[in-house]
Amino acid sequence: MADLPEKKTDAENNDREKTIPFCPPKISRAFLPVKATYLCYIGALVTLFPVLPVYLRYLGLSPSQIGLIRGVEPFLDFLVSPVWGSVADKFSIHKQMVLMNVCGVGGTYFSTIFVPGSGEYNETATDGDGVLDGAGSPENQWQRTRLTFSLSLVLIATGQMFNAGVTPLMDANTQEMTKLHPGSTYGRQRLWGSIGGMVFSVSAGALMDLYAHNPFFLHEYTPAYVIFAILIILTLIPVWNIDFAPHKPPETFFRNIAQVFRNPRVVAFFLVMFTYGFSYGQDTFKYLFLDELGSPHILRSLCPAANCAAELFFLYNSKYIIRKIGHENAFLLVIAAYAVRFLAYSFLWDPWWILPVELLHGICFGILWPAVTSFCNSVAPPGMAATMQTMAFAVTAGLSEGIGTILGGLFYEQYGARNLFRAMAGTCVAVFIFYRIFLCFYPPIKPGSDVINDEEKKPYVVNDDEQDKNAYALDNKHPAVQDNE
Repeated sequence: MADLPEKKTDAENNDREKTIPFCPPKISRAFLPVKATYLCYIGALVTLFPVLPVYLRYLGLSPSQIGLIRGVEPFLDFLVSPVWGSVADKFSIHKQMVLMNVCGVGGTYFSTIFVPGSGEYNETATDGDGVLDGAGSPENQWQRTRLTFSLSLVLIATGQMFNAGVTPLMDANTQEMTKLHPGSTYGRQRLWGSIGGMVFSVSAGALMDLYAHNPFFLHEYTPAYVIFAILIILTLIPVWNIDFAPHKPPETFFRNIAQVFRNPRVVAFFLVMFTYGFSYGQDTFKYLFLDELGSPHILRSLCPAANCAAELFFLYNSKYIIRKIGHENAFLLVIAAYAVRFLAYSFLWDPWWILPVELLHGICFGILWPAVTSFCNSVAPPGMAATMQTMAFAVTAGLSEGIGTILGGLFYEQYGARNLFRAMAGTCVAVFIFYRIFLCFYPPIKPGSDVINDEEKKPYVVNDDEQDKNAYALDNKHPAVQDNE
């Protein structure tokens, strides 16, 4: 009779379990001021920015004027952001630059609370017989609102110039910090901005609804401005405590641009990025549309809160999703999400139904930006990874968003919000079909691969997968090493 294997005693099993100690996740103290900065600063922006289009209409501006003001902001991002980065790199004054720009953002945007109004905009102004009396004509509209428009444009444009020097510098420094802390990721720092936006935007909306019953100071939008100002002041404290690493500006930027655009994948990528920016430029008119549907302030604040809530899951798990489906399929997913989102907007009659639609923003942002970062690292020529990411940001958040906002305002005023959203849905479907056909001839790039200039050996860069493997090896060798979130 064969001997049966000996059954291990409870003591032996306990000894075996002791060899694999469990350590709870550890939050690195180095990232605490980073998390606090994103929490307060993004929370401040998400509190005020969705209110601005409705506030500008309250001051008497038309959709085309609002579109022009908001459309200037991305162009300033496109032009000014590289200047801030170059100055900060050249003189190694990243912390001072961020502190100065945060103060500039707070001062200029908060000053818009004092812009004099010119009567609420009414595009259907008529005389006693029901005939358009000319008060709502474009010529009279521009004459009547010249001062309001000019002050709003100057203050918001100046504020955006300062804003263009905050987030890029913070993001770049956070990326550098993650290299020094194996297991940490950019997404897990940035999601605290989404938490801030979710919490403070809802608070501002609820307070505006309460304050609207008895606005004893200025107007019903005052609570949003007060919360914005408080959060901007609080942002200065963690920024002061962040350790900013010195950076060196790229020396071969202009020389390598032509090399980058020789690859068809890169050309198609920037076409898709242009579509994203153009689509995001219509976000301003979503809030004007909700205002037309009679939505309360709390609903307009719940929209960015729903956006931020949806972002949390996708930002936290973006690396694993992109590894599973690939960069280009992630881009296709985002285009499809935008098409569904715009089409759903166009059929809204009850404004509260916009909340489930806004959950698609988790895909439109939480998958998009991590995929863009990973794609740029995969296709960039030697030494051009940072340049590719800067160009992608400039095209998306700058050039295309500005064009989309300006043209969207003109289209909105002529044809209405529903037709604008349906036209955007059709545009996204057309780009989706084009990009899908393109991928039939140029197969998708596997995350972490190097497809450009195979004949040239790229400098060794630790990607996310390798970083995870290194962290895993460290965990096995030194169990005390944990995931620094």
